[in-house]
Amino acid sequence: MKKQKWELWIKNRDALERDFKNYLKKGTIRKGATNIEIEGHLSKAKRNLRFSRRILDDLKDFYEWSIVSYYYSVYQAGLALCAMKGYKTKSHIATISILIKFFYPKHITKEDLQTVIKTMVAEEDIREFVELKNYREDATYSISIEYEQGLAESLGEKAIEFVNKAERIIKGE
Repeated sequence: MKKQKWELWIKNRDALERDFKNYLKKGTIRKGATNIEIEGHLSKAKRNLRFSRRILDDLKDFYEWSIVSYYYSVYQAGLALCAMKGYKTKSHIATISILIKFFYPKHITKEDLQTVIKTMVAEEDIREFVELKNYREDATYSISIEYEQGLAESLGEKAIEFVNKAERIIKGE
């Protein structure tokens, strides 16, 4: 089975750097994010968490939309972390490259270490980010997968953990 790009990046720093530079060259990743964008993405992540919970509590039976919204809460938190490093992206895989480049523990700089010492984004968190993205795609495009409340609740817990971790990293706790 072929490894996904993000799995290669975790193992091969040169591949990550090469792809990161290509994303910059193509404009998939852009420099120039501001503090307003950091706070805006984090705020939207929290709003999506609240919306997802309301879907589960009030609308019942719309679990796939809860999953989609939970994914976007994680994605927005990821964008907040990207902005924290001065980057903007609208590409999911480019966002993951930034998370690995700047927050993955095996490759963290001394400056980054001071910021994320208590709340490092570990490989498991990156796997959960990708897993949640895959569930979002299935929930959006597939008609063959039935989603149960338990799955939505489980993914919600992962999303909440990731958003809270991103907020702790941003606040330097």
